[in-house]
Amino acid sequence: MGSNEITRKDIRMRSCWILYVFLIPATILTFIFSYIPMFTNIMAFQDYHINNGWLGLGSKFVGFRNFYFLKERWFWELAGRTVFYSFTILVTSFPLPLILALLLNELKNQTFKKFVQTVSYIPRFVSWVTVAGMFYIFLSVDPSGVVNNIKQAVFGGERISYMQHEIYFLPILVISNIWKELGWGTIIYLAAITNISPELYEAAQVDGANRWHRAIYITLPGLIPTFCILLIFSLGGLVNTNFDQVFNLQNQVIRESTDTINIWVFYKGIRAQLFGLSSAVALFNGLVTFVLVMTGNYITKKLNNTAII
Repeated sequence: MGSNEITRKDIRMRSCWILYVFLIPATILTFIFSYIPMFTNIMAFQDYHINNGWLGLGSKFVGFRNFYFLKERWFWELAGRTVFYSFTILVTSFPLPLILALLLNELKNQTFKKFVQTVSYIPRFVSWVTVAGMFYIFLSVDPSGVVNNIKQAVFGGERISYMQHEIYFLPILVISNIWKELGWGTIIYLAAITNISPELYEAAQVDGANRWHRAIYITLPGLIPTFCILLIFSLGGLVNTNFDQVFNLQNQVIRESTDTINIWVFYKGIRAQLFGLSSAVALFNGLVTFVLVMTGNYITKKLNNTAII
């Protein structure tokens, strides 16, 4: 690295110093809430008791005894359900923001385009507690249950308590996730589209390419790096589910048959106070997540030279 390049970097950093100041609060919060809690992983190797302090340094060290769950059938059933839920949500939800962004990018009416963006993005600001409440109302067997009202008007039959049947839980997760997160992903792709050089579109238009050809051969390839980055982060979620979503949409009738790993860790760790066991499960889950993210990062880097590291 030459001295001129170092000088240019120094000048650029000094001219943007205010941006680095804005990073300080985020860095502090990340350290407090993401890095400091890592030290509590020591509980996975202890017969932890909360009376022995935050890190339980007075608790007995038991090595890998808490990892006995790896031999238990219930854990692999729990892990299989978690992966199945996450994979289904990923496959059904992940391509939709890209498709919507491509469609919105082709709209000529800017007012309608902004309207659709706003309407699709608003659910992002709604908490999962509120979303769950809305779904319980819409799917209720009471006269206020819109879905049952439509079902009876069109098909007839008895009213169904959708929220209390395990078979409907995954479709509810998929639909609620699409409704809440579609707008956020779309905005990310639309922002990436703005970075594509207009000269490419102009050159393609001169060569006779129509809007479909420009979308397929210019816009879509230009979004591949963004697609890969989002996919890498999504792969880490294959062994996790959205805690807020699952926890709030569950109820006691279907809880045991719809538990995922992070929900199980909450109930066993916080409520049952099995800190050592729940910490071991969470640590194992975190290691698998790390491997998935790094594997996805390696593959996308080799195939498309796109990576987060």
